[in-house]
Amino acid sequence: MPLSTAEMLKACGLLSEIKTELVETKPDSVHIIRALLYYLLQSLNRQYANRNNLSLIKSENNYAYQFKRLLENHIRKKQRVNDYAEMLGISRIFLNKAVKTQFNQTATDIIKQRLLIEIQNLLIYSNKTLSEIAFELGFSEPNHLMRFFKSQTNQTTSQFLADHRSAFK
Repeated sequence: MPLSTAEMLKACGLLSEIKTELVETKPDSVHIIRALLYYLLQSLNRQYANRNNLSLIKSENNYAYQFKRLLENHIRKKQRVNDYAEMLGISRIFLNKAVKTQFNQTATDIIKQRLLIEIQNLLIYSNKTLSEIAFELGFSEPNHLMRFFKSQTNQTTSQFLADHRSAFK
């Protein structure tokens, strides 16, 4: 996220205060560090939300956040907006509206992004074949997973793995 010079100086000032607390530790340093970090993160969150026209209202009853929580737990088995709307007991249209309002993306786009991350993690960190990954994630054929991956990244899974391996040599 781009920051103005004033915003960057303010953030650096807070980080300097945190460093001072870490170097010159006192009995209450942990509380001051926690407060400064919280302030810094909340300030950055506010700036990010303002720049991207996102709502700052985060209620635990908010369907958009409940959707994201469910997505983390069920992405391997459920990849349709209807699945999540059903789990939340609301309509697909209502869920899409809540998600679009909160995150400025459609529920489908968020599902695709999260599914892509899941595929990438399995490709990198598991010893599973492409077929095993495809079936684990509910693709009826490995070539469907490959087509999805290519549409999202403009790379084949082989190219992705080659790029990943070369980046970490």
